[in-house]
Amino acid sequence: MLDIKVQYSDTKKLIPSSDELGFGNIFTDHMFMLNYTEGQGWHDARIVPYQPLMLDPSTMVFHYAQEIFVG
Repeated sequence: MLDIKVQYSDTKKLIPSSDELGFGNIFTDHMFMLNYTEGQGWHDARIVPYQPLMLDPSTMVFHYAQEIFVG
């Protein structure tokens, strides 16, 4: 079983009414993160306060559009 550490947010967002909900517009106070390394596999599972993601500039998602036109 995976051991998941939890770090609670210091601030809580207001809960919107059901007519205000919309995909990509309303976010939770927390997010799930999990690391992967070769040899160790998936590890360091945790739930942390909502925050920006740190991505390497060479991440494929940034180059996908260019590859569509080049490829």
